[in-house]
Amino acid sequence: MRPPGSAPPEAGGATPGRGVRPSRWSARVIWNATAGSKGGIPTNGGSRERLEEILARHGLADALIPTSSPAEAKAVTREAVREGLELVVAAGGDGTIGTVAGELLGTDTALGILPLGSVMNIPRMLGIPRDLEPAAELLATGTVRVVDVGEASGRTFYEAGSVGMNAAMFREAQRFDRGDWLSILRTVAVALRYRPARMTIRLDDRVVRTRALMVAVSNGPYSGVGMTVAPGARLDDGRFDVRVFRRFSKWQLLRHLASIAFGRRRYAPEIATYRSRRVRIDSAHPLPARADSIDLGTTPVDFVTRPHALRVLVPTEIPPSESASQPAS
Repeated sequence: MRPPGSAPPEAGGATPGRGVRPSRWSARVIWNATAGSKGGIPTNGGSRERLEEILARHGLADALIPTSSPAEAKAVTREAVREGLELVVAAGGDGTIGTVAGELLGTDTALGILPLGSVMNIPRMLGIPRDLEPAAELLATGTVRVVDVGEASGRTFYEAGSVGMNAAMFREAQRFDRGDWLSILRTVAVALRYRPARMTIRLDDRVVRTRALMVAVSNGPYSGVGMTVAPGARLDDGRFDVRVFRRFSKWQLLRHLASIAFGRRRYAPEIATYRSRRVRIDSAHPLPARADSIDLGTTPVDFVTRPHALRVLVPTEIPPSESASQPAS
């Protein structure tokens, strides 16, 4: 098997033709045909015909595999790893990317991404273009790098863990994806009722006791609806950015979360930031906890980094460690 990132062979891959370049990789493209909707409303995505046309231009005409469930996507990914393929491309949203990535952890097979979802935090953190055409171009021009992932309660996550008000809000807001429009009102009600809580945060080198509305344990800068929760978080430093929102009123926090949504940023001196490989959060009373879209129940909860666990195809000119601190567009 040719090592990912090495020069392509002189022969092999797709047969060159007009407008078609040979593939650099032995690859499989796993497509989630349902990606790109919120509450039943289409927000992004691509037809099979468009995907096949784009992939054909990059010598991957026969690589596309439609899947209808996470279990099917996992099975196809595991098969690709067993066959020794160099690249598995997730064509879908953050959920599809996480499903495929979970089967590639600790393997020599790299993850590629064609972003077809509605929020796309993971591609943004990696510097991958949102538009399909330039994202597909990376299949020919990108570089393989290794990045960290997080674990909580035995579950892998890629963006951030959360405890407190944000976890409670996201628990309700996630139901909107299934077409529950009343979840918007319930999310607002949760925010209005929430009160700061006493927490004990155990880090590598200290114990922080605080009273806060929420804590974010961030692997990368973005979480939720593209919120820049941890603008300094790096994907390859082996540590979480632990952000403690402790001197906000509820209204200040809601305004802050709105101001950082969809990649925007605002300086907030009320947030304390720590960096740690391991984080344990406990509280006097049980508090809701999440990691990405995973409901972790309530505190206590443990988060741990898995350094350099995932090989991923990214733009050559913007390594993940640098793209994590680039201003959002």
